[in-house]
Amino acid sequence: TLLRIAQEALANTERHSGAARAGVTLSYMGDEITLDVRDDGHGFDPAAVPARGRSGGFGLDGMRVRAERLAGRLTLEAEPGHGTAISARVPLARHD
Repeated sequence: TLLRIAQEALANTERHSGAARAGVTLSYMGDEITLDVRDDGHGFDPAAVPARGRSGGFGLDGMRVRAERLAGRLTLEAEPGHGTAISARVPLARHD
């Protein structure tokens, strides 16, 4: 799930951001794993994101759904002129 979210986030960075740099961090934090994808692109207004079109892209909604299927969550920080940061957190599976 996190691999697919990272792929989509990086594809969005390449297609839309105009970024010179992007970074990916995967962190183990006790009972969850966190994926962060950040870029230094031109950013955008998250409230102005159009509905998924016919381009076939997975998009932000799809990334959110993937995380939620594992009882996780996806957060987005973006602002015009200030890059974009996507964070996906999913709980670790317990094997009791």
